[in-house]
Amino acid sequence: MRKRTSGFHLRSWALCLGVIGGASVRAQEAGSVYIQGSEVNLRGSASTDGEVVKKVLIGTECQKLEGAQKKGWVRLKCGKAEGFTLEKLVGADKPGLETLLAQAQDAAKSAKERLDAAARAATLDPQNEQASQLLTQLFFDVNFEQLAKDKKKGGLHESFLVVCNQSIMRSSFTHEECLTRELEKIEYDWHQLSIRDNRFVSAMLREGNLVVYTGHMKSRAKGRFDPDDDEFSVIVESRSSSTVSDALRNSLQKGARTSDPSQNKYSIIDDESADMPTLPPAAYQLLRSLPPVWYNLQEQSGEKFILVNCGVISGNVIRVDLHRRASIQTSDLPEGEFPRRVARIKDISKSDSTYNLQLCVTQKCQTSLTITWPTNEPSVSQWKTEPPDPSDGYYSTSKGAPNKIKVRDCNRGME
Repeated sequence: MRKRTSGFHLRSWALCLGVIGGASVRAQEAGSVYIQGSEVNLRGSASTDGEVVKKVLIGTECQKLEGAQKKGWVRLKCGKAEGFTLEKLVGADKPGLETLLAQAQDAAKSAKERLDAAARAATLDPQNEQASQLLTQLFFDVNFEQLAKDKKKGGLHESFLVVCNQSIMRSSFTHEECLTRELEKIEYDWHQLSIRDNRFVSAMLREGNLVVYTGHMKSRAKGRFDPDDDEFSVIVESRSSSTVSDALRNSLQKGARTSDPSQNKYSIIDDESADMPTLPPAAYQLLRSLPPVWYNLQEQSGEKFILVNCGVISGNVIRVDLHRRASIQTSDLPEGEFPRRVARIKDISKSDSTYNLQLCVTQKCQTSLTITWPTNEPSVSQWKTEPPDPSDGYYSTSKGAPNKIKVRDCNRGME
């Protein structure tokens, strides 16, 4: 994974832990001061790398002590704990709920400033419904603003195909429902998804962290987005995973979908299950360097060719889902309704021109596949599995296929 959580998202959560510079009153030289940030770290030294002694919530009264040798830092005693924090995170006046709510609704302020004010208000009074609603709304507003910037420049631009196959599902699903299904094919505690036009922000609590994806949906037809298409692309622009303040977590959870413990979200046809392996970042990037479609090559009298047998070609398709879980599907191309076999990719490495893949077949991860590409013939690759498989042999990429094609008509034989 290109380690770009857009950088921004981690900063977004930091807004819930601090105060934008200039928003608080400068600490007095002595006496009592009040914590202004929603949740402030009290550290063992005057450094952002210092050990966190205690987390102190907004509105807490602390005593300012002497001993802060570094400009911009103060030494405090909050209850029994003593430590250092940034001077801008404390002030002489106790923060007020009404003032913070007014700041969160002030259209003259930026969305980030309003988000910070809402986070402090929700932390100051966790039972205040207005503060909670404002915090959720502004969280998505800020992420959608950043998404627009990422889409123009600097985003991940990772494209994934989502198949909203109504004939298999035997029902009619909207693109929003299909996107939701794909996002939730992973273990999670709760999930809140916001879609505006064809853009989305997904916030999911997983293993104690807030996991956020942002991106947009795009029809396969260029230049337009057709909500009736059975297949559409999802372009992920950013990913992030971080700890989150209690205020933001509680606010987002109120409007979230809880995890579905049933197996209905998994497709037996695609050999999906809760324990599908997720590729490590480096392996994901390596897999993306391989072409997704490979045609099976036949060989006769030393000549390799693509055989179109009764209108179809045998081959393999490499697929990757939104959570970077990959599979190799052996199928007929153009693709038939169902793949003949699915193998999950657990990991991948490369040595020279050889790609080494660890595969899980029917949930048993005991198969390895080596793809040598390119070979002496630039458009041709050689596939070998261990233990050996009847599908082993030569394959051609979709973009570099040999020109030699033979057609076997079901009624007339080979041409």
